[in-house]
Amino acid sequence: MTAVMLSALILHLLLTLAAHLGGADMAGVLAVAVGMAAVLVVLLPFALLCVRRAQEALAAGSDRRGRTASPQG
Repeated sequence: MTAVMLSALILHLLLTLAAHLGGADMAGVLAVAVGMAAVLVVLLPFALLCVRRAQEALAAGSDRRGRTASPQG
């Protein structure tokens, strides 16, 4: 689910940038779009890894807080 949301956000930003470039130089717009898609493909696995690690850290932190808040004995 997170990968889909992250991909959708990045795609939205790419399309917004392409809309700002205008249609004056269609080859340039196409080259920029292909370049941005390549960057997306390269960086998406690293972004997903960071999200997964953050979720694990949050889960570990909440587990630790739950154990310290409960009475012992």
